[in-house]
Amino acid sequence: MTSRTRHFARTIALAVFLSSLGILLSLSGTAFAQRGGNGLSHAAAESIAPDRLQGGAPSPERLERWRAMSPEKRERIRERYRRWKEMSPEQRERVRERHRRWRELPEEQRSYLKDRRELLKGAGTEDRAVVHKFFARMHALPPETRRATRQKVWEWRTLPPEEREEAMRSWPFYRELSGSERETLRWFLFGQPGERPPRG
Repeated sequence: MTSRTRHFARTIALAVFLSSLGILLSLSGTAFAQRGGNGLSHAAAESIAPDRLQGGAPSPERLERWRAMSPEKRERIRERYRRWKEMSPEQRERVRERHRRWRELPEEQRSYLKDRRELLKGAGTEDRAVVHKFFARMHALPPETRRATRQKVWEWRTLPPEEREEAMRSWPFYRELSGSERETLRWFLFGQPGERPPRG
């Protein structure tokens, strides 16, 4: 197993998340695929191998890291690699491009995205449904409106909670949500790693 394969496997969960959350970022022309459910998106599958894998025998250190993994983790890596190999050259190229964009993001944005992924790990079905509704609405917006909205979301992060709530009420989508759904969306967009979902 090469170090590239190990690196790509570590980033697969992040890529799944990024395929949806990319709409929040100020990346002109970004076309991250928004995907609901637990399926593996093309973006996620491609991200396990954004560069051509190199042949040759693995080093003793790489073999040791591989052996230290749980059987479940090794099987997940094998499955992701099989899916990568089944993709067309065009699909692989699209994910290579997404992977390149990810590497070029400012560290602050990458940190924010990683934190959102960590939050979702502890989310229940109802909370995930609210997040999916948010992504579906964002995806349906015209490009200019989507860019303006994601910029607002980014700016709201810096506001005190009271001011943030007042600012968010100017957002039609937010006003349409129930009280518990608003709590969930605030938690997802602005919560800190380790913070429990509102529905617990």
